[in-house]
Amino acid sequence: MTDDAPPSKADVRHTYDRIAESFAERRREPWPEVSTFAEGLRPGLRVLDVGCGHGRHASVLAARGLRVVGVDLSLRLLGIARVASQGWRSRHPPAWVEADASALPLRSGSVDACLCIAVVHHLPQRSDRLAALTEIRRALVPGGQVFLSVWAADQPRFRELREGDRRTLQIARHDVRVPWPLPDGTTAFRYYHLFEDDEFRVLIIDSGLREETFFKGSGNLFVRASRA
Repeated sequence: MTDDAPPSKADVRHTYDRIAESFAERRREPWPEVSTFAEGLRPGLRVLDVGCGHGRHASVLAARGLRVVGVDLSLRLLGIARVASQGWRSRHPPAWVEADASALPLRSGSVDACLCIAVVHHLPQRSDRLAALTEIRRALVPGGQVFLSVWAADQPRFRELREGDRRTLQIARHDVRVPWPLPDGTTAFRYYHLFEDDEFRVLIIDSGLREETFFKGSGNLFVRASRA
């Protein structure tokens, strides 16, 4: 991958395998928006966490008494999640599955709800993003809820990007590479597609999901949607 080209999904996997330990160390606290979503789910429901990483949000679901299936492309992050979950006080042991978000290895209509936090913006092509949301819709039961987040394009820290400052590792108008410093002094770069509000909402519609709630916060766009 060159600095001015989007990555492949294999590149994204490699990056997260490379930063897995430091990422898990620095990203411990679950988002309050996820906790709010989990509180609205009845204990015992089967919930899919797409792009679960090291399990920080899956832990919130498990603590609620939900049956968690965590899916991620990074084996190293899944390994950290598997070890961490052994210490959770959970009625239902979570299942951890290595898989691509755009090709979920689940039966249609097999999960009651879904979480997909800070995942879709890492997928390099619009076709990948649409496929991921379409797969989530397929996996949900009719009426099943999904809670999603992506990075917003209008974050102040990206203002210079849109003004053409190449030092900020801009790939295209809404595609960026964000540095992640590693303990050994090297740097990994995480790819992000930055979403405009309408762009994200159109993607939801095109996937066949039905938007129920849309809001913004802390540089993110959030959508709660359902399988109609």
